[in-house]
Amino acid sequence: MANKIKVITFSILSLVSLSITIAQSLPDFIGHWTGTESLESPSITFENHSASIVIGEGGDRDGFFVFTSSSDFLFNDELDWAYHYFGYDKSNGQIIFLRRFMTPLGVLGYEELSYNLSEWTPESFFAEYSSDNGDTYHQIRLDIELLDAIENLPSKFKIKPNFPNPFNPVTKISVHASSNAIGSITIYDILGNEIIKLHEGNIATGLNNYFWNGTDKIGKMVSGGTYIYQLKINQKIIKSHKMTLLK
Repeated sequence: MANKIKVITFSILSLVSLSITIAQSLPDFIGHWTGTESLESPSITFENHSASIVIGEGGDRDGFFVFTSSSDFLFNDELDWAYHYFGYDKSNGQIIFLRRFMTPLGVLGYEELSYNLSEWTPESFFAEYSSDNGDTYHQIRLDIELLDAIENLPSKFKIKPNFPNPFNPVTKISVHASSNAIGSITIYDILGNEIIKLHEGNIATGLNNYFWNGTDKIGKMVSGGTYIYQLKINQKIIKSHKMTLLK
């Protein structure tokens, strides 16, 4: 669903309210949030559907985290999305869902949804989006899952900076796991195109080493430049790092 950037203006009274309710910083949103969503649009309308959003560190865009969500309005795992980003603009009291993708012509594109953060506590928040033409309205009301294991994943599974970096022709990527898990390590170019899935399957307890020799999924050598490798555990993004291939 294509959506335009929403520009929201506030009255003085609204700004006073926001100064009390807004979060302090982007890391306040890290975690697994569950609750409900409601949507009014020309194609579909529903109320109080179950929804969840998992927000964590990762990606390669400064000032944003990455997220996954059960909400089809926010998250699309069927298209060739590079990342789903989550941001927070404290000055406007808005949260931002930004999706970076590749068009069929290979051009990098963006979709951005800005939500008015109407209510906030460290345990819950309520946010609303309205399209520029007013025909689409979406709201989410979510609570933090304080005991959810997802929040602890980054400390249980760590992907170390590759070595050497820069490198030619081979670099080592190490993952330390505190328990067995199903995960993947995927390498992307700087535009978010998948180059190769370096590993997919079991990640054993302890230190796991993986090696990349600069080839893509069909065994062809890629050009020199910056690449991104990303660790996922149970389909959740844990961490991404940049590396440089020298030619």
